[in-house]
Amino acid sequence: MPQPVVPDPHAGPSLRWAILGTGWIAARFVEALQQHTSQRVVAVGSRTAARAEEFAARYGIERACGGYEELVASDADIVYVATGHLDHFAHASLALAAGKPVLIEKPMTPRLAEARALAAYARSRGLFAMEAVWSLALPRFSVVRQVLERGLLGDVVEVHANLGERLVGHHRAMDPAQGGGAMNDIGTYVMMFANEALPGLRVLAAHGQRCAAPGAQGRGAIGQFHALLGDDADRQATVSASMLADTPTTAYIAGTEATLSLDAPFYQPGGVAVRFHDGEQLRYEEPALAHTQLFWEALEAARCIDAGLTESPLRPLDRTLATLALMEQARELMGDPIDPLP
Repeated sequence: MPQPVVPDPHAGPSLRWAILGTGWIAARFVEALQQHTSQRVVAVGSRTAARAEEFAARYGIERACGGYEELVASDADIVYVATGHLDHFAHASLALAAGKPVLIEKPMTPRLAEARALAAYARSRGLFAMEAVWSLALPRFSVVRQVLERGLLGDVVEVHANLGERLVGHHRAMDPAQGGGAMNDIGTYVMMFANEALPGLRVLAAHGQRCAAPGAQGRGAIGQFHALLGDDADRQATVSASMLADTPTTAYIAGTEATLSLDAPFYQPGGVAVRFHDGEQLRYEEPALAHTQLFWEALEAARCIDAGLTESPLRPLDRTLATLALMEQARELMGDPIDPLP
């Protein structure tokens, strides 16, 4: 079994990070950087000074900014954008306009048109930009890439990915007005996995179930969905995501010689197995350390910036756009397009 090719978390370039947003994922990201790397978090910004100051005090961050304009004007080397889905475009654009590279939480933006504009803007400015799909920077996904590159599976013919976490009581996650719903919050992972294993897919069919958060007004967000994808060679992928129930959250890539499967949850750290038709099995073991490992995506950003790269080979902008295109196709088939830009 191939072994992961990843950097030493405490070696290599150390960047000064500015954190744009103070929510749950921003907190996990900062904890991961501070506990496992030599990266430095030097500033945090929120819509209010009080919230920024509270976050800064909790994590020992020297500068708290009560506004995002002040944050992007700081002396940080890179901005991590961790605000709401529908705010990613404006906040990433703000950072890029200030000359700052960006690592943008997934999805980069829910609207494909905005993501294309953001990618074009970053490229025109010659600045690094990357969607923070942390899975792809994990050691286990280095193993997956090597298995595919070496052809151990033969020709890939089928892919499957499922992710489910019960979030019906989470108002933001179930509120379409805030970009909530299974597609943005967790569907990014299953669409990303399918697109990585079988580039060139399109959505053939998709169906979703709508569910309103308790006490919410309006029709509610798509709480779960299933989609069938295919390519010009009739290779297929099935993906599903649910915020209505806890599901196995597993994934596999099936080929003519062997099948690769990822221990649950497939998008987090964990083991990888390759099983051949004759019963032989190869295993890669990795502790299931969950979001404590978010730092790997930061190391990839630091490596790229130090090397003068404006895009990561692990998540180039065109692959982000391809995944977002699949998400948009599925939404259209479900009758659930995101509201157009104002």
